[in-house]
Amino acid sequence: MNRSFDLIIKNGVAVDGTGRAKRALDIGIQGDRIVYTGNITPPSDCDIIDASGCIVTPGFIDIHSHSDFFWLVSPKSESKIYDGVTTEICGNCGTSAFPLRGQLLENRRKGLGKFGLDINWQTAKDYFKRTDEVPSSINRGFLVGHGNIRACILGYEDREPNKNELVNMEKELRDAMEAGAFGISSGLVYPPGCYAKTSELIELCKIVKEHNGIYTTHMRDEGDKIETALAETINIAKMSGVNTQVSHIKTWGERNWGKIGKIERLLNKARSDGIKISCDRYPYIASGTDLDVILPNWVYEGGAIEEKKRLRDPFYRERIIKDMISEGKDQKFWESIMISSVHNNERKDYEGKTVAEIAKKLKVSPLEFVLDLLIAEDCRVGVLFFNMSEENLEEILSWDFVMIGSDSSLRSTSGALHFGRPHPRCYGTFSSVIRKYVNEKKLLSIEEAIYKMTGLPAHKLGLKDRGILKEGFFADITIFDQNAITEKATYTDPHNYSKGIKYVLVNGKLTIKDDEHVDVMNGAVLKR
Repeated sequence: MNRSFDLIIKNGVAVDGTGRAKRALDIGIQGDRIVYTGNITPPSDCDIIDASGCIVTPGFIDIHSHSDFFWLVSPKSESKIYDGVTTEICGNCGTSAFPLRGQLLENRRKGLGKFGLDINWQTAKDYFKRTDEVPSSINRGFLVGHGNIRACILGYEDREPNKNELVNMEKELRDAMEAGAFGISSGLVYPPGCYAKTSELIELCKIVKEHNGIYTTHMRDEGDKIETALAETINIAKMSGVNTQVSHIKTWGERNWGKIGKIERLLNKARSDGIKISCDRYPYIASGTDLDVILPNWVYEGGAIEEKKRLRDPFYRERIIKDMISEGKDQKFWESIMISSVHNNERKDYEGKTVAEIAKKLKVSPLEFVLDLLIAEDCRVGVLFFNMSEENLEEILSWDFVMIGSDSSLRSTSGALHFGRPHPRCYGTFSSVIRKYVNEKKLLSIEEAIYKMTGLPAHKLGLKDRGILKEGFFADITIFDQNAITEKATYTDPHNYSKGIKYVLVNGKLTIKDDEHVDVMNGAVLKR
């Protein structure tokens, strides 16, 4: 064989990301590409990774991530790459790093200032210029948040855009798509996305379709009204023709667990009708978001300042309490909410405790405690909700159109991003799938799991040269000991990197070697 390689991976068992059966395969790499797969007799002057006893796969693609800002704080992207991730797609759930103007910009500057992050951009184009200045150890692509677009044009008003405002929203979207965004995301439980009508989303998604992008959505409801919310999502996909992704598909709340069969049937029917719709999910039964998501939508109107005023005002506070009691927020509900992060140091002891136990200690009702806490913390309280079913999770993971996404930003075991008690999915999503659902529960074969982590999301995103171990493709490669791989992050002790991932290559460069980050920063910003 007369070939020149910079690096050869020998003696591993390849799971190539297509779903086909694993097989013995050597891989030859030159520059940033895989240039040969097969049996290789190494030349004496070539670097070799001996992958004996290990699985060799494409680098994992985290199709649902939120590292838009934090990767600028910690470019080494430790929690992601230690979990085998070589590419993450940011800007999900309607919130992205661009566009930023007005109150939205001020909110981001205020919230992120403590991390030393200088937000010196407003447009997608300027954000991508900033990304050119910052190295990263993994690749990233970005979605534009519908919430960002709406906040820049309408602020946090609960109304429909007029004709000129819709034109301006469409221009913001086109600018982001032309700058390189992969599509648009919506967060229809969060302000200001929760104020959008279906017709608004359809019009915006038509533009995304024109640009061959994708639409990802945190649907309007994932519990009591999930069927209606999913029907709306399917309708948006049908009327616009856009390639659609349901984010972190779930049935939230015990009284809704029995709806899983109906949800699957709705999705299968849409897919059989030719609608391009798929889903992602993380391998945990707790969700994680902001505490104020439990408030009625009308409380958010006008933004965080107005929200806080309403929480303080006795008239509005009484109305909030009445609305929430009518929604059935009982003791069991408060026991299911764990505080994961607070903004102010004097309440750090709340982290890791449930709303119910803190309220009991303070001798106040859980609802009164929550409202007071939101006021004291400027509505910046992160929480975990333990409201999902393991049986439903396993059912969802088995669906052939469901990919793996962490729904998390990156974190670190030291430095600025070592704070709070974040959801363990920040650290262990991909290792957890392999350890629990491949090795232990046998729910998925290793080939099926890797396909959901690599080839399937690459196809969804239109990444034509990533996600598969194939000649000519970028050499994003993860090598792990299947018997040893495990997540170390837990709900009570989350700040721990996964173990068992021996090597990770990003664009041909060895970045994790013998379980350790070697400070190589060879990631790229990916554009549609």
